Amino acid sequence: MADHAQAALLPDEFPGPVGGRIYAGTCSWAEKSFVKSGFYPPGVRRPEDRLRYYTTQFPTVEIDASYFALLPPAYSRRWAEQTPPGFVMHAKAFGLFTGHAASVQRLPPGFAALLPDRLRESEEVRFSDVPEEFLNACWDHFRAFLDPLALTGKLGYVLFQLPPGVKYSPEALEAMLVQERLIYVMVDLPDLPRLMPAVEAMTDDWAVVRFHGRNRAGWARAGASTEQRYDYDYTADELRPWAEMAGRMAGRSGRFFAMFNNHVRGNMASNARVFQTLVEGREEPGSTP
Repeated sequence: MADHAQAALLPDEFPGPVGGRIYAGTCSWAEKSFVKSGFYPPGVRRPEDRLRYYTTQFPTVEIDASYFALLPPAYSRRWAEQTPPGFVMHAKAFGLFTGHAASVQRLPPGFAALLPDRLRESEEVRFSDVPEEFLNACWDHFRAFLDPLALTGKLGYVLFQLPPGVKYSPEALEAMLVQERLIYVMVDLPDLPRLMPAVEAMTDDWAVVRFHGRNRAGWARAGASTEQRYDYDYTADELRPWAEMAGRMAGRSGRFFAMFNNHVRGNMASNARVFQTLVEGREEPGSTP
């Protein structure tokens, strides 16, 4: 399909946040199963057209790929150019920074040379393994990736996804977040002992909640895949308390972000739309009064 034909498929209108403060979006626009879910019209195939189409549906999105690899600034520069004014892009911090393993093969050119000989041929490295020179280079590269979004006013939060061994406590919330003015990320998850509880907390002038679905069987199963865990479709009644909370918090927060991560079958997009409807005060068809 010619470029002008693909462009004709893309609407020119771009949605803003509800009430100027409440944003709903998804935790990726390019995740493979999401691309195949039917969210994008059949003729929207190119990566740049998918991103532009996404911006006609939601005012914000999370960059998932930055967790798995140190992305080049050319990517974020291109995304900043392809998105409309006021669009907000969040980034997941590189996994090495948050205690996760990082693939050596996916490091930028020349980075492996900064590792000790014993690590250069390994599959993965962790924070505790690497020398300071390597770590500083990773931080510099990550900051350079964020710069084009920050300079255009499109950078939202940077998500530091801590490993499963980090447990929630009110004391940690106060010590780690409130005092440092970091944003506590609220979560919606199944009610299981080892998972984060749903805690209403705002530790800075932005508020963030991420929806991971309530698939108890998937989350309880050891070794379950992300498709098994995140396979969940929220009802309007399940989302309504969060929408009401967003309304309360929006009065005292600069921005409220509701980000959906239940990507299987495109549920994160349909659920984000339901959330928007609820926040706007319009009842979702078929919901319980």
